[in-house]
Amino acid sequence: MFGFVAFCFAKDKKLYKAMKNILGFYPGNIFLYRLAFMHRSVSRVSGSLKSNNERLEYLGDSVISTAVAHYLFKRYPNKDEGFLTEMRSKMVSRATLNKVALKMGLHELLNIDTKSGGFKSVDGNALEALIGAVFLDRGYRFTEKILLRRVIALHIDMDEIESREWNYKSKLIDWGQKERLKIHFQVIGTMHQKGKKLYKVAAMVNEESWGEGMDQSIKAAEQIASENAYKNRVIPYIEKQSKKGYRTPLPDAVPQPQVKETKQAQTPAAILVAEPAPVYRMAAEATISASLFAVEAPQQETSHSESLT
Repeated sequence: MFGFVAFCFAKDKKLYKAMKNILGFYPGNIFLYRLAFMHRSVSRVSGSLKSNNERLEYLGDSVISTAVAHYLFKRYPNKDEGFLTEMRSKMVSRATLNKVALKMGLHELLNIDTKSGGFKSVDGNALEALIGAVFLDRGYRFTEKILLRRVIALHIDMDEIESREWNYKSKLIDWGQKERLKIHFQVIGTMHQKGKKLYKVAAMVNEESWGEGMDQSIKAAEQIASENAYKNRVIPYIEKQSKKGYRTPLPDAVPQPQVKETKQAQTPAAILVAEPAPVYRMAAEATISASLFAVEAPQQETSHSESLT
């Protein structure tokens, strides 16, 4: 009720209406929501303080992670910790949050200076900042309901999330163990971009770099490097080995006649002469091809009562 009254007398009615359409309620403290869409490229400086959405982004990231963990715990009561951790990683990943934010239409509300250059994950960061604003405005329980009903239920396909390949680092390590290859990850460089430190990591296979990745955390960079290594090197390697295994058809195992050595008494020197080869009339029956395509004897049908026992 208070939010609707504030909307009636507010100057920023566009943002009020947008939040009502997207989240289903009128904000109480509109300043928080305005700040949630303020990118650092348009920061307001007051002395040594900068006003932008980065602090709300930090807060919203923790709220989303907790709410998603609670949701998955209730949705999958029989799944183990590894499955739940992987599902949460998929749901709160940069790719997923960016996709959801675009579906929600948050990019249209984002206040950003495009002349400063390209920025990655601005939409997902705005979603995190928005959730942080809702948390400060309405509390955790209300925010959790908004996440479940207005974000997950409407914009996330859980079946697609569940079937999506994600942990390429584990897949790469498992493949290396099967092939008896030494796999480890190495930080090969760091750089600063827009005030953030980025790590460049290489996925090393037998001391050779098979893929590289860069992100704000070493673990995230390892995942990117693992994905590049698995898609660009491991999958082609597996396909090549598979083709080699089926390129040459299996030869038919036709028994070859045995050669017996005999001596002819007519000649002074011992001459080896091969005896005539025996005739194999049923040779085709002994071949692999014949055994593969032989018709099996029909099995006796069992009664319905016997099949249940």
